[in-house]
Amino acid sequence: MTTDKTNSPAGATSFAAIPSEFTFCRRPRTLAHVLRQCWDSWWRDPGLRMNVMHCMGLCFCVYYLGYDASLLTGLQAVPAWQDYFGHPTGNWLGLISATLFLPSPISAFIGDWICNRFGRRPAVWLGSGITLISIIFMTACQSTLQFMGARLILGFGGTIAKFHGDDVLDLYFVGSIMSATFTMAAFYVPGQWGWRMPVLFQVAGPIGLFAFTCTIPESPRWLISKNRNDRALRVLAKYHANGTEDDPLVEWEYQTIHSSIHEESLLPKTSYLDFFRTSGNRRRLLVTVVFALGTNWVGNGIISYYLSPILKSVGVTSSLNITAINLGLAVWNLILAQTAALNVEKFGRRPLLLISTSGLIFSYCFVMGFSAAFATTQKAAMGVAAIPFLFIFYGFYDIAWTPLPYAYITEIMPYHLRTKGVAIFAAVQNLGNTFNQFANPIALAAITWKYYAVYIGIDIIVLALIYFFFPETKNLTIEEVSLVFDYGRKGDRKRAAEDMGRVVMSHAADQEKGTIEQMEKV
Repeated sequence: MTTDKTNSPAGATSFAAIPSEFTFCRRPRTLAHVLRQCWDSWWRDPGLRMNVMHCMGLCFCVYYLGYDASLLTGLQAVPAWQDYFGHPTGNWLGLISATLFLPSPISAFIGDWICNRFGRRPAVWLGSGITLISIIFMTACQSTLQFMGARLILGFGGTIAKFHGDDVLDLYFVGSIMSATFTMAAFYVPGQWGWRMPVLFQVAGPIGLFAFTCTIPESPRWLISKNRNDRALRVLAKYHANGTEDDPLVEWEYQTIHSSIHEESLLPKTSYLDFFRTSGNRRRLLVTVVFALGTNWVGNGIISYYLSPILKSVGVTSSLNITAINLGLAVWNLILAQTAALNVEKFGRRPLLLISTSGLIFSYCFVMGFSAAFATTQKAAMGVAAIPFLFIFYGFYDIAWTPLPYAYITEIMPYHLRTKGVAIFAAVQNLGNTFNQFANPIALAAITWKYYAVYIGIDIIVLALIYFFFPETKNLTIEEVSLVFDYGRKGDRKRAAEDMGRVVMSHAADQEKGTIEQMEKV
């Protein structure tokens, strides 16, 4: 990268000459301006290559969740697992599934405390260590209660681990693919290892995380919030400018983060009640709750965890065929989700959410219609016709509901409420998942295809909430986005960017004044 010093005011002190605790921008800059001086491709830049490697490691935070969703679906089709655990159905099957989410409402707030007190990195490592232990315990379990207990521990540690690691491109569906592959292989493994083997290979998640993040730095925002400004500046410089601390991008990032956190530090001590004190925060809370419940209440939860009974309800009874469809869905989901995640900035959050949720309603209507037709006529063609719409449904889900929830929630929160917002998201999400996973098999057994109408109704409500309360946030920095919700129901992106610029320049002027006064005293 090159350093831009040519436009500094005449006689101005150079950025590099000022102690890092007094750093400031010498002139107004926009993010677009400083990015034009960076590499066009991240792989050409050593610092960004290392940055991407660490992000890949953080992706493993949610590997366990994708693996588990596909694992439980696959295990329901594996005869060895069914025989060992007594062919669970209804309430018992729902309870086994729900145990993964039961501890999360508590561990979410523990994760919030760890992130704020000790930093983001310790939370990720601690949670991943707990998940590793739980997977070993689950593999060696000798009873249904032990299996459920291991899932409880897995859910506890997993929530802490993904607390700060889920706002990056994730490996959720990579976990699903691996799980579906291993459960297919389980048909050819004799004895109990037919189900223990796919359970054990879930350790790839935490092991991969430790391998890729062993040198990961602490969050610069957390470091600045703890007045470790020099260290934060070095981190930004190392990963965004290959160690050049007076690089324009590093200057701009450091000053924007520092100004935002400084302004928020002047506010009274924060609490969860702050979400009810202003209209902007109430809108943030509403969006958080809608996203938290929607991640599994828009219809995907029943397909993720109960694909086996769904397929059996439309005439697909072969265990091998069920696991093959499960694998096909996992591959399809990975392709769609990653493609969407890489193009979010191009298409925008709001259009993707509106198109995605509308598509969920459309495809679920067809799934319900063909399922009803099969139940009435028992014609195999009707059941087979429902299967493509499961793929279409997930295609619409993947373009928005997979890449956006954590990223959107993280960026709309001011720094002082960010971890609290994520804690609320995780707690509500897992409370919803617990109820959902317990109720789904019971409802499916009781009313079969009619249960799909419930999710169609929920999707219509969610679509209306997105239309009226979810503003666009593309092409803004995380500090600018955090202001959008403070300007009316639909937000004002332009005003948020302008106000953030004024905050930066005001804070820079104050720092410049302090620097000059200190130099004059000397």
